[in-house]
Formats: sequence, C-alpha cells, structure tokens
Amino acid sequence: MRLRLLFLVPVFSGLTAAASGFETGPQGARLVGLGGASTAYIGSIAGLSTNPGLLPQWGDSLLHFSFGGLGQVRRSSYIGQDTYQRTDQELAIQPGGYFYATRAVSKRVSLGLAVTTPYGYHTKWPDTWEGRSVIQESQLRTVFVQPTVGFKLNDNFSAGVGFVYAFGKYTQRRALGEYDDPNAQTSLSASGSGIGLNVGLYGRTGDNLAFGISYRSGVKLKMNTGTLASTGVPARDASLNPASANVSTQINLPSTLSVGIADRITPKLLLTFDFTLSGWSTLDSLKLNVAASGPAPARTLKTTRRYEDAMVFRVGAEYQVLPKLLVLGGLHYDETPVRDEYINPEFIDANRLGASAGLSYQLSRRLAMEAGYAFDYGQLRTARANRTNKAANTVSGNYRTLTHSASVGVAVAF
Repeated sequence: MRLRLLFLVPVFSGLTAAASGFETGPQGARLVGLGGASTAYIGSIAGLSTNPGLLPQWGDSLLHFSFGGLGQVRRSSYIGQDTYQRTDQELAIQPGGYFYATRAVSKRVSLGLAVTTPYGYHTKWPDTWEGRSVIQESQLRTVFVQPTVGFKLNDNFSAGVGFVYAFGKYTQRRALGEYDDPNAQTSLSASGSGIGLNVGLYGRTGDNLAFGISYRSGVKLKMNTGTLASTGVPARDASLNPASANVSTQINLPSTLSVGIADRITPKLLLTFDFTLSGWSTLDSLKLNVAASGPAPARTLKTTRRYEDAMVFRVGAEYQVLPKLLVLGGLHYDETPVRDEYINPEFIDANRLGASAGLSYQLSRRLAMEAGYAFDYGQLRTARANRTNKAANTVSGNYRTLTHSASVGVAVAF
C-alpha cells in the first residue's frame, strides 16, 4: 500500500465523530455498496448528487443513464424506565429511488440531471404503546431534482454547479392521552418545497490518485398548505382541539460539505475515502403555526429539536474480480446530531457503525446491473423526560435502533 495512503488514514480517522440524522443513505446502488464514499469516485454517474464537479468526467458522445430503487427500514426498540416493558416499532419501509442522466454538449461542457430521495424516515409505534400521546406514527418524504452543468477546466480538473429543487411531505399522528377514548387522536399532514445549490470540484494529481470537494446548501422546506385534524374530542374541548384547522410549518434540511480521495492501489483495487460535515444545527425546533378555526384561536405548537452539526467518515473499496464483475465494500461511522436531552420517539437516532457490500455486473459493453446493501448498528440511547420543559416531548426509557438499506439499479449508455 502506498505511503501516501498510509498517511491519509490517521488524518481522516481523527475526524470520525460523524453524521446521520434522517438521511436515507447513498443515492445509488453502486454507492450503497461502496459505503457512500463517492466525492472523488467516477465509477458511477450517481456521484453527481454528491459532487457536481464529477460531471465532466463522463463527458463523451454517449448519453448515460442510471436509475433504480432504494428501500430503508429503521427499527427501534424501547424499554420503559418504570415499566421495563419492551416495545418494538412496527415494520415500516421507507421507499426511495434515483434517476441520473448525463451528456456532453462540447469538449468542455456537460449537462446532467439528478432526481434523488436523500432525506426521510417512517416511524410507526403500536397504537397502544406507552408513548402514544407523544407519537404513534410519523413520516417524512423528500424528492430532490438537480439539473447540473459541468465544466472541464483542463485534462486534470473539472467543476460543476447544480440547482436543487426539493419537495417534501410530512405526516404524523398521536393519541390525545388526556381522554379515556382510545379513538381520541390528532393528525397532521403538510407539504411544501424549497431550493438550494450544489457545487463541486474534482481533480487528479496523477493516473492513480484523485480528490473531490463539494458543498450543497441547506434547503428550507416551507409547508404552507397543511391540515391539523382531531377526532374523538368532547364538544366542550373544541376550542383546544378543533376538528380541522389549517397549519403551516418549515423543516430545515442541512447543508453538507464533503471532501474525498480515491486511490487506485493496484489495477484491480480502488480505495475511496470521504469526510462530510452536515449542518444539522439549522433544525432547532419544529413549529406548527395553527390558524384559527371556529372557537379555537390561532396558536403555535413547538417541539424543540436543537440538533447539532455533525460529521461522517466513510471508506470504500472496489475490486475487479472478473472482467465483467466488480465487487464493492464499505465501512462508515456516523455520529447522531440528536442531543441526549432532546431524544424523541418520533425519530430515534444514535451514533452508528455501518458496513456495506455490493456488486456491478457488466451485461454488455453499455449495460450493467448494480446492487448494494448496508447495515447500521446504533448505540443505546437513554431518554429522560423533563416535566419542566414541555417543548422537549419524550418518553423516558432506553432506545436501540438497527437500520437496513438496500438498492438495485441499472446503468446504461446510448
């Protein structure tokens, strides 16, 4: 192994305090198998969503496509602080997918399009669990559309910039624990959009060593057309929980700054490294602005989040087993942005250690099948309810989370 690689490993290892939150993982089957270390990786056009500066590296006369499906299952278990009773989340699959297209329009300029689902979660607890008045079910779905233009600066360097349009939908429901009626519930549904920017640079210092750096701005999802509904509420409390009211909110998605290195150790073996800083601190709280409805006045409902900025470290390997078969593997370590005092069963997150594996098989000169799988193991989290801070709504107890992610896709060129 080259001396430069041995030097870089401890440098990056010192930064492994990492970042997860509700990111849904790498946006491409081949990237899932690689562990997501794709800032300096030109083996798949799925790297376009990570680093737009890679775009000119696929700038030939062919039209390149890559598309496929993603699925993620995050399952948390809970053991009550006082009851010692264990409750498992119900199985809920967070679906996703991706689509990429690239084409050179000249020797220096290339165009690309990325459609991805980079953030989201689906939490579903049993309707009768002891934290039902905090949350029973919640889901966030997002879609990012990124048209991109790339510029080949010279034979060794390229840059790219992408405009991001994001759409998101957020839903939740919970029991109204102050009533004996189990049908007393409140539910929320809201959707909206936001915009952002993604810029990147790619370069290589020789035939074997390359680097990349990219920055994607944060996105503010402004959801101004939501509805808050309540059922099973006695008529005397209509002013507290109206049957229906308009609601608006905003969910801030983080910015990301990524630095990556790719080193071809042998003709058959490529190693990649990524370090990413995510700006989760913009997600300070979730505020629901509820409009007046009948006897119910306008009001604001607030749940404190107080997320912290966090980092992620990823390492991936690609090995040419056969002329048509590539095998991929990866490791990553993420540190949660969720602070201990603001653990919330709506979305349980933890420091996570993950491993991944994947493959790419070349069916023909211009057609390949790709698949990837990743498993994350989350550390134990302990939540303690603070009765003096109602905005930090939680249920006291211990939480453990396991995450499975899988993707299957196709890469084709015409």
